Amino acid sequence: MSAATISPRRSRAEDSDRRLAYAFVLPAAVLLFGLSVYPFFQAAFDSLFHVDLVTRGGPFVGLRNYAVLVQSADVRNAVLRTIAWTVANVAIQTVLGLAIALLLNARLHGQTIARGLVLFPYMVPAIVAALIFRFMFNDTVGVVNYVLLSSHLMSEPVSWLSQIDTALPAAIAVNCWKYTPFMVIVFLARLQTVPRELYDAAHIDGASALGTFRHITLPWTTPVILIAMLLRTIWTVNDFDLIYLLAFGGPLGATTTVPIEIRALAFDQQDIGLASALAICGAIVLCVAAWAYLRAYRRSETQLQ
Repeated sequence: MSAATISPRRSRAEDSDRRLAYAFVLPAAVLLFGLSVYPFFQAAFDSLFHVDLVTRGGPFVGLRNYAVLVQSADVRNAVLRTIAWTVANVAIQTVLGLAIALLLNARLHGQTIARGLVLFPYMVPAIVAALIFRFMFNDTVGVVNYVLLSSHLMSEPVSWLSQIDTALPAAIAVNCWKYTPFMVIVFLARLQTVPRELYDAAHIDGASALGTFRHITLPWTTPVILIAMLLRTIWTVNDFDLIYLLAFGGPLGATTTVPIEIRALAFDQQDIGLASALAICGAIVLCVAAWAYLRAYRRSETQLQ
C-alpha cells in the first residue's frame, strides 16, 4: 500500500477523532456557558442598572451601585466578617486535615475503620448538619452546654447561636467539622505518593521526625496543600447554606457574610443591581486570590524538580 493511500485514510481518521472529541466536549461547554459564563456577564450587566426584582427593569446607573457598596456599613461589615470566616475556616481545616492525614498515613492498627469514620461528616448534608448542631448548641437541652457545665468549664449555659460574640465562632466550628474530611482525603492521597526511599535515606542520615516532616513531607505535600486551600477558599467565601441554616445571618448580622448580604440585597431590598455589583466584586477578589494561590503552587512545584 502506497504512502499516498495511507495519508488520506489517516487524515479521515484524524478528522473523525476530532469530531468525536468535539461531540464529547460540547455538552460540558454548553453547561459551562449556561451555568457560569452567561450568569456572570448577566450579573455584570445588571450591576450597571437599578434592577427591580418584580419588573426586571430599571434605569441605567453606571458605577453608582459600586459606589453605594463602598459607602454601605452593612456591606463593609459583611466583607470583614467573610474574611474572618474564610481565614479561620481554611487555616483550621488545613492544620487539622494535615494532622489527621499524617495519623492515618502512619502504620497504626484500625486504619481502615478510622478512614471510613473520618469521611462521615463530609457525607452529611448541610441541612442535616445544621439541624443537628442547632440542637447541640441549644442553651437548654444542648449537649455542648451539658458537657461544658459538667466539666466545670462554664458556670452558666450559653446560647451559642443567639449571642453576637459566639455565633460566628460556633458556625466556624460546625463548618470545620463538616469540611475538614475533604482536606484529609486530599492530603492523605498525596502523602501516599511520597517515595519511601526519601524516608529511608533520612532515617539512615539520622534525621529526626520533625526534620523529616520539614524537609521531606511538607515540601512534597505543599503543592497539594495550596490547591486544596484554593478550593476551600473559593467554597468557603461562597458558602451560604450551612452558615445561613445555623443562624440565618443573625443575631444582629453577626453571621451575615457576603453571600447572605447578596441575598438580603436581592430579595429583602429587591435591588438586583446592587446585589449583582457585590457578586461581581466578590468574583474579582476570588480571581486575585486564585492567581496568588496558583503562583505559589507553581513555585512549590518548581522547587520539587
